[in-house]
Amino acid sequence: MILTQLERGKQARISDLSHVSFAIQRRLLDLGVDEGTVVSLKGLLPFRGPCIIEVSGQHISLRRKEADCIQVSLEEVS
Repeated sequence: MILTQLERGKQARISDLSHVSFAIQRRLLDLGVDEGTVVSLKGLLPFRGPCIIEVSGQHISLRRKEADCIQVSLEEVS
């Protein structure tokens, strides 16, 4: 499942970041977002606008194009 398909407020674990560009991977890593990190989708703006995720208590805005490349799984999230 991709990040933008997650229901708002639900938590999932990032399973694959390999389809995201290297520059974005570095920025996400600087913010503490890596494979295995638990994220929650907080909102999707209309007209293919950015999405807002919550990671470790911080809210991060991502372009929809980049969020569509992040794979998540609902397994083992507590």
